[in-house]
Amino acid sequence: MLTSVEVRWFFEGPIPDEMGQWFGRGGLFLKAAPREDHYVLFPAPLGLNVKLREGRLEIKSLVKTLGARSFAADVAGNVQIWQKRSGGDVAFKAFERLRTGSPHLWVAVTKERTLRKFSPDGASMKEVAAGTVFLSVGCNVELTKIAVKGSAFWSLAFEAYGDPAGGEESLVRVADRVLADKHRPRNPLSIANSRSYPEWLESLKK
Repeated sequence: MLTSVEVRWFFEGPIPDEMGQWFGRGGLFLKAAPREDHYVLFPAPLGLNVKLREGRLEIKSLVKTLGARSFAADVAGNVQIWQKRSGGDVAFKAFERLRTGSPHLWVAVTKERTLRKFSPDGASMKEVAAGTVFLSVGCNVELTKIAVKGSAFWSLAFEAYGDPAGGEESLVRVADRVLADKHRPRNPLSIANSRSYPEWLESLKK
């Protein structure tokens, strides 16, 4: 089981060009292969994020909402703690049968992610090459192009993992550092745009 501390923002439309250029300025990013995840449409208040991803079942449960947090002067987001576990082959096959038999309970989300990765380095967090380093403890930053039912969206997320006791501190350090960059485009990274995947998916039905 993996515990993570996360903050995410979602927006409608394509990723702004200036946002993509800024995110990759340091040259240590990785463009991950595109993928399609299939999410069960649970009501967001249940705090369940269940999806089929690349041949496996992933289940994330909301542990705690830490609430609103300010980062840079113009940035605020909702910080949450999640626990993730993976199901075995039997569970995957059962949920795959559920997906094909009851497609109205699911939504397909296509993602193209650009990743940055930060590693603990003494009292700070150091950026490392996202494509070459495996970290048992660290913080990922993701800029993601999303497509749902033919509509375009994008998201920015910070996810600290591997250290339940220090995860919030790691996330704050990385988010403060990345978002304080003077070259960052002034997109509206506000509480109004900050939500979890289940909350965002539910908002699409309104």
